[in-house]
Amino acid sequence: MQRLNVIPYPNSVEFTEGTVEKEFLANNTKLTVTPGSMGDEAYRLEITPEGAAVFAATEKGAFYAAKTLEQLLDGDTVPCCVIEDEPAFSYRGFMIDTVRHIVSLEDTKKLIDAAAGVKMNAMHWHLSDDQGWRVQIDKRPLLSEKASVRKASMFGREREQEEYGGFFTKEELKEIVEYAKQRYIEVIPEIDVPGHTTAVLHAYPELGCTGKEVEVAVKQGIYPTVLCAGNDEALALVYDVVDELVEIFPSPYFHIGGDEVPKTAWAACEKCRARKKENGLKSDDELQTWFSNKVAQHLKEKGKTAVVWNDTIKGGTVDGATVQFWMKGKKRTAKYANEGGRVIVSDFFAYYTDYNYAITPLKKTYNYNPFIKGIKSEGKINIAGVETPTWTEYITNFERYCYLAFPRCTAVAETGWTLPENKDEEDFERRFEIYRKRLENLGITPAQKDEWAVPFLKRFTQAKLY
Repeated sequence: MQRLNVIPYPNSVEFTEGTVEKEFLANNTKLTVTPGSMGDEAYRLEITPEGAAVFAATEKGAFYAAKTLEQLLDGDTVPCCVIEDEPAFSYRGFMIDTVRHIVSLEDTKKLIDAAAGVKMNAMHWHLSDDQGWRVQIDKRPLLSEKASVRKASMFGREREQEEYGGFFTKEELKEIVEYAKQRYIEVIPEIDVPGHTTAVLHAYPELGCTGKEVEVAVKQGIYPTVLCAGNDEALALVYDVVDELVEIFPSPYFHIGGDEVPKTAWAACEKCRARKKENGLKSDDELQTWFSNKVAQHLKEKGKTAVVWNDTIKGGTVDGATVQFWMKGKKRTAKYANEGGRVIVSDFFAYYTDYNYAITPLKKTYNYNPFIKGIKSEGKINIAGVETPTWTEYITNFERYCYLAFPRCTAVAETGWTLPENKDEEDFERRFEIYRKRLENLGITPAQKDEWAVPFLKRFTQAKLY
């Protein structure tokens, strides 16, 4: 069966007779944009011996048509055909953890270009964690002065005793936002609260339950140093951060984290116990949801919608929030979608690309079904889409980042765009080997084909985190 050399694969292709020389086609392309004629991300591409004709309702749809045409022009000739295309999911994202190890502005732009090339439309930027704070906040200067620097980096076998740190200025943040905007990618910032805040508490220890001095974390893991949910000043800091960042990031979404929040400090804290009593809360899980709801409400007043990791809804619903599913709590997340809540799927076991191919082979990533178990027919419409995170505890350089992220990131992009009936794993592998050159031209070197899957017996010896 004839297949185009395009990633993600278009959802409707009708082949007609003949082929066209790429040089002729590149110089004979017409664009017609008619608002309201089709979906905002849809396009129609007609390739005939007379040239190419692109039809779209928006400039965004035209951009996606251009990305398809660019790949077709990689061959000597282009088959005559009619492509009618639009995405399977409205949200198609990737996440950069620039905390544990910083991904430079230059390299971030390369990843944005790679994502745009396969029609992804969202970049989730993880900007704070136990191991550092990465954004300038004028009202809270200690975040960039103190929280952005750790004394060492002790991740796995990597043992660097040297000080490590840095942060992005507001101008640098704006630069990335604008660069992504030009490629129809919205940048969603994440400030992770109330957990993963060791770095914050190094700068402002009075915002923890004990008030004790702590150091910015130098290792991976889950730390008990969390913001005090009973302290109004802790919320005030979060509000200050939100107020400055919403002026930089135009995305309607703002990620407030909420994953992996140990509750031991809260259980022993008089302020937290008082907060629970005051609000009729029965558990510390409910207290976390209360905290997240306060931040979500503040975002709503700024015209933004909160995004939270699915851990957050263990204690109840965060009003109006988009829930990002990553691990555990599958029943709760499915229930949330079935009852009308928006969900992004980032399954730990399929879409986390910081784990090597022995743990998560390309086949597993490509074939993962985003409609998680428990989703009913009425809930499917609330699965906004997919996102592939890359965490950087064990990624110390961009070469390693690219090796792990590609081709798996590209596979997630195809799931986000291409309907299941139009996907084909074997054909995807064939097409990726053609597409590889485009990534290499960006300065991105993917894993080689013989590394995408590790033989069964070898998986047990090679399944290491780093």
